[in-house]
Formats: sequence, structure tokens, C-alpha cells
Amino acid sequence: MLLQFSVNNYCSIKDTIVFSMATATKDNDNFFSVRNYDLLKSAVIYGANASGKSNLLRAIAFMGRLVLNKTKVLQSTDTLPHDPFKLNTSTKDASSSFEVVFFVDKTKYRYGFELDSTTIYSEWLYADENGKEAKLFYRDADDVHYVNRQKFKEGYQFFDKANKKIKITSNQLFLWKCDRESDGIIAKTILQWFSRLNLIDGLEHRGYENFTIKKMEDEDFRKEIVKLVKTADIGIEDITINKEEVPSEIIEKMPLPDEIKDRMIKNGGVTSISLNTYHKMYDANNKETGATQFELEDEESIGTRKFFKISAPILETLKEGKILLIDELDASLHPKLTRHLISLFHDKNINTKNAQLIFATHDTNLLKPHIFRRDQIWFSEKDKYGATTVYALAELKNVRKTEDFENQYIQGKYGAIPYLGKFEF
Repeated sequence: MLLQFSVNNYCSIKDTIVFSMATATKDNDNFFSVRNYDLLKSAVIYGANASGKSNLLRAIAFMGRLVLNKTKVLQSTDTLPHDPFKLNTSTKDASSSFEVVFFVDKTKYRYGFELDSTTIYSEWLYADENGKEAKLFYRDADDVHYVNRQKFKEGYQFFDKANKKIKITSNQLFLWKCDRESDGIIAKTILQWFSRLNLIDGLEHRGYENFTIKKMEDEDFRKEIVKLVKTADIGIEDITINKEEVPSEIIEKMPLPDEIKDRMIKNGGVTSISLNTYHKMYDANNKETGATQFELEDEESIGTRKFFKISAPILETLKEGKILLIDELDASLHPKLTRHLISLFHDKNINTKNAQLIFATHDTNLLKPHIFRRDQIWFSEKDKYGATTVYALAELKNVRKTEDFENQYIQGKYGAIPYLGKFEF
């Protein structure tokens, strides 16, 4: 469960910005409690095009990919991913910092690091089990290192007590070493939390299509997907997945190098996967006569295809209590469908595992007091120097919880809208 995320010097984000999922108002809906903290079930980010709302989501996902070492930094000569703010001479070659505060069961962790393309300059981990934060480890480029002997035994074995320095190469996270070379559970707990954090791009279906197809192979999960799709009133009664082996003569005709085609045939060939939808069919008197089959990719609308493909990551997030980040959630979806997906996270009878949804959108129809609290609504804005800032509606003064958020936003009361210039030939 995410409590807070902060980042600086990443893409369009120059100075430190802080994004929080902690409640900031006294409203009594759309939150859950952990210890003495109240956390939001969802948050929405608005802003003009190129204002940086997508970069905030990408920053969270970037931290997750790095912690899970998705870029495979294995050797001391491997480079780290690094994308600093490039519109200022003081930052274009400087390091970036990331920190996240989150809960695993009842324990609150605070973990972060500072890096550039060659070096982890600092890294830290704190844990709070009963209201008091304890430092588990800390390292920085000035050789000031610390490992808690009692509370972080899995990392203490790599601590050179004489020189007070952690034994690790400069481009490696200490968390990786503790996970690979010790039997401790804290590092694994941190990594497992990051593995439950997922980003999908609402404009690019391919990013989560394969995941949905894989989940369709589980019959119970397939039924859940169909059940959700049927609630969208798009006429689909069922969805099936079909697999067919591609004949070797077809593989031979593929525009691929011969060695690749030979390897494909040797390894058992290629399986063609297709998804079919089923709609009710009627006779001349409009009496139901059965069902007819459609090819999902060729015969269904873009919006229908997106709703289907996004259903699996949303259902899994709800069933497992994960965190889902979606950029452009509303793209190709009717506003009522978007609202329908959001309501799943707000429904305490459906979201029983305290899953969290964070998404960016331009759909102002969602800016309603009965959908979002003031602390759930965030805005991104760029200053005249090209740097992104973010702030919550709850931070603005004199905003009543019952006012027309959409109208006030369109009129520019909250900022974070484009200011259009005049065009003439």
C-alpha cells in the first residue's frame, strides 16, 4: 500500500515533488486505514498536454523497474538508467533521487536512492513497526555507511566494521546484494512490494494485451473477465481464446531469416492465438436465435478492445491488492466506462484487498464531488522554465467539497490548463 512518493531531476521534474496517497480532508469515503494512517483507494491527475502528469507515473514505474533490476545491471561496467531534467545546466548532468513510503502489513517502510548513469550515490532504508522509525541501512558517496546490526542482520554481514563501509560496487543497489547473497526476508519483502506495482499505457494496448491473453488461459479468471466485460453493456456475451498450430509450410513462407525459421520448426513450431467474442443473433422477428462469433481484433471497436484488454490487469490488481498506474485511462473509452472502472476500486465489497489506482486523464466528466474527494484530485503544471510541479486540490484554499470541480477547473480556477495563443495566417 502506497503512502507517499517523491522524486527530483527526472524527465520534466526538476525540483523535488511529493505525491501522497494519505487523506488530507475529513471526507468519509474512498479510503482505508492502516494503523493510524488513512490511505486513498485512488487518485487522478489532470494537467495540460506535456505538463508532466505522465512523467510522475513514469517516475514511480522507473523506480520499480530499477529496484527489480529489470535493466539487468550485473557487471561493474554496466550503466544505470538515468533521464534527468535537460532544460537546465545545473540538472542535465546531475543525479536523480527517488523515495517511496509504503506499508507491508502493519510495517511502514521508507526506501530511496540517488543515482546517475554510473553511480548509486546514496541509498537508505527505514522501518517503522510501532510509531518510531528505525534506520536499517544507509550509504552515500562520502563513505558514510551504516547497517543496523540488530534489525537488518541480513545486510550486516556485508558491512566492513573496521572501515565502516558496505562492500558493494558503486553501480549496485545494496538491496540487490542482500536479496541475492543472504537468507534475510526484509530485502525480499521490499522487492516483492515493488513487484506489485504496475504501469500500463492507456494509448498502447500491446503493453498489457499479452498479460490478458495469458490470464484468459485460466478458466476461472476468464469467467471473471467475461463477467466484467458484460457489465459494460457493449453487447458481448462471451469471449474465448483459440490456439492453432501454424503449419511448417506457412512458417517457411514467413519473411524471416532461414536460421530463425529452422529454429522455430525445430522447437515445435509456432502457435497462433486468436480471441473471439460472441454476440446474440436475432431472426427477422427479433427473436433470439443463438450467438454469432466476431474476431476481437478485426471486428470489435477500439474502445471494446481496450476495455477487454485492460480488464485483466484491473481484476488482478483488485484480487491481489496491488497498485495500478494507468496513463490516459480514458483514451478510447466512453466516460461512463471509465467511471465504471474507477467505481470498482471505490467499492468496499469489491476492493477487499485495499488495491490502489493512480491514473492520468483529460476526462473532466470525472471531476465530480460524488466520484472523487478533494485530496484524490491532483494537478500537474509546467512553469515558464519547463519544470513540472504537482499539487492536490485539497492544497488550494477556499475549495468546498460540494462545489462543481469540473466547471471551476475548466475556467482555470485550479490552474493546470493550457493557455492557448492566437493563430493567424
